[in-house]
Amino acid sequence: MENRITSETSDNICTISINRPEKRNALNEAMFNALANAMNHANQNTNVHCVILQGVGPHYSAGHDIAEFAKLWPQSQDGAVRRCISAFAQQSKPMVAAVTGAAVGFGATMLLHADWVVAGESTVFKFPFADLGIVPEAGATALLARRVGDMVARDWLLSARRISAEEALHHRFVSCVKPDVDVHAAARDYALCLAAKPADALQTSRRLLNEGSVLSASDAIEKEVVCLNTLIPAVAKASSGNS
Repeated sequence: MENRITSETSDNICTISINRPEKRNALNEAMFNALANAMNHANQNTNVHCVILQGVGPHYSAGHDIAEFAKLWPQSQDGAVRRCISAFAQQSKPMVAAVTGAAVGFGATMLLHADWVVAGESTVFKFPFADLGIVPEAGATALLARRVGDMVARDWLLSARRISAEEALHHRFVSCVKPDVDVHAAARDYALCLAAKPADALQTSRRLLNEGSVLSASDAIEKEVVCLNTLIPAVAKASSGNS
């Protein structure tokens, strides 16, 4: 199943692809583990400055393979799903997602950990947890409201209804909507822009943004100053060495 999750690195970008198109890229246990491994490898690889997430074929991901629910749950501390969610939450590199077709369940909640999401016009998002008699995962009960607002998050998570690309853009769940044929190129272009920037500054800014969402302005300022005390002298030293 490792070949169901593939990764390729070029131009300081690691592109991770979910490759099970015959099942709308639904994830089984082996794929959750392989996706966790790919994410962790990208996180540890200093040559990777940015990560692209994409699906192979017309769909991004239908989330959990429902046929494996009984096998996967309950999750142990080192369970495949838990490892995968942790890998997303702990990823230090900026993440760009190229999404078309179905983005359902974990296929939708994983996007809450991305920094830029381009959706194709065909994309349909769905958080089906209430219909399945379960609750959301991947931090969605905290992260979705921060992105789209409390009332919209309640609607999407409790109604489990279908959400079009246009509605997702209106509520800023995604960054932009493109024709399906342009989605992967748009994701690549944006990732190249990010990958060209100083990696330390980008990763530190990303971490501060994640932490800052639950901090007061004063606490955020203190964390920023600590980081600037490290980064600015390093930048100044590098500049003087190049002059």
